[in-house]
Amino acid sequence: MKTKIDEILAAKINSGENAYLWLHSAEGDCILWPTQVASENEDSADEIGRWQLAVDETKELIETGEVDEVE
Repeated sequence: MKTKIDEILAAKINSGENAYLWLHSAEGDCILWPTQVASENEDSADEIGRWQLAVDETKELIETGEVDEVE
């Protein structure tokens, strides 16, 4: 069964080498941006995907090493 983490990682791969994965660990808010610059503008129109993660999912995602920024 495909998990939310699998979905996020697949979305990052499919979004290209400049894709930027941001995670707010305390709130479980995870956003995939097309680039790091797009993440700085925080214009939700630019986001590729957004997920709400449980505490265990947040830890699992961080452990993959694919998160570009953890706040």
